[in-house]
Amino acid sequence: MTPVKVLIIDPDRDVLETVKAHTTRSGFEALGAQNGKEGIEVFLANTPQAIILRDVMPGLSGWDTAQRIREMSDIPILFISDHRDRASMERALSLGDDYMPPPWNWERLLAKLSALLKRYSAEHKNTLLYDDGYLKVDLASRLVSKGGESIYLTDTEFKLLSFFIRRANQVLKYDELLEYILGHTYAKAKSHVSRYVGYLRKKIEDDSAHPVYFCTERGVGYSFKSRAFTNQDSK
Repeated sequence: MTPVKVLIIDPDRDVLETVKAHTTRSGFEALGAQNGKEGIEVFLANTPQAIILRDVMPGLSGWDTAQRIREMSDIPILFISDHRDRASMERALSLGDDYMPPPWNWERLLAKLSALLKRYSAEHKNTLLYDDGYLKVDLASRLVSKGGESIYLTDTEFKLLSFFIRRANQVLKYDELLEYILGHTYAKAKSHVSRYVGYLRKKIEDDSAHPVYFCTERGVGYSFKSRAFTNQDSK
């Protein structure tokens, strides 16, 4: 069984290494970063299932880091804080899922982490998921990977991909696609949509010149050819 990946972001190397050691001993795969910018890079490259995050950090704060990650994913975020005040707790819970004030207890931290992962799994057991063994797209967490490697998509690219997946094997017209991603259409819909489909092909197809997923329907639009579709339905 593949271990659950947990990303720990903390500017204090001693704290970072201590938390990594405890999570590893508990059966998790621990990833580390010492600042928000590095943490986001590790997040995008490794698609962890949970994050342990220090609230106050130099540069990009823990709050801002959490906010950026929340724009891409709803995985559990557990804050470690140096503060016990109500404002810090409320801010942590507004951006994340749980909060541990001082004094820190690593066994308690791991118990909180396990509870968050269990709750997240229960809430997402019927999540819309495309997985054909090579391409995997989780529409709830916004995580995309091919061949086990994470792929970063912009908001517009992911929005377009999610629309294709929800309408798999259907011919989608240029105007329809543009209306969905922009909220309106205009005369140059074909060129605009073609540009974004081109971005998806470059990131997802093995050979963007000979696509197997994003197929051109000449004179009409595009279709997403599903190789497998596992979900309760395709609303």
